[in-house]
Amino acid sequence: MFKKRYYTKVWVSVGFVVNLSQMVEYNLANILALNEILSAFDKQDSMYSFEYSELSNKTERWYEWLSKKELGKQLEEIKNKEIFNDEFIKEIDHVRGERNYFVHHIFKDDLVSKEFQDNPKQYVPRLQDLVKKMKSVNDELIQIFNAMQKEVKMIY
Repeated sequence: MFKKRYYTKVWVSVGFVVNLSQMVEYNLANILALNEILSAFDKQDSMYSFEYSELSNKTERWYEWLSKKELGKQLEEIKNKEIFNDEFIKEIDHVRGERNYFVHHIFKDDLVSKEFQDNPKQYVPRLQDLVKKMKSVNDELIQIFNAMQKEVKMIY
């Protein structure tokens, strides 16, 4: 009974990590799309409404493409933009690596190692730390997205 409680705790935490990862991916896609609009306005002071409409349509297609990409692909895209500082990009990359471990490897690796089966409790602190870091990353992304939305509204 003791182990079962920790199995459940790990499974629930892994599910929450997947949920947080999807929120991070969603917010990154939105930020990258809004960055396209803001970058266009950085290049020119004003634009006609038809130009803005074309830009919005292009940005929407860009968002559609990005929203279907996993965090690793989005991370490649943000490294090519000057939206985030290196420390924040490293933090996103770190949570991506931890997420990948828990989503793709822990249970498969356990078929041989039996570490999870023997001692599921050992994974709880690491998962709790990952949840905390992913929530922090997502909260920061929400703040960045909200600021970018305000900037777009002020411009156009």
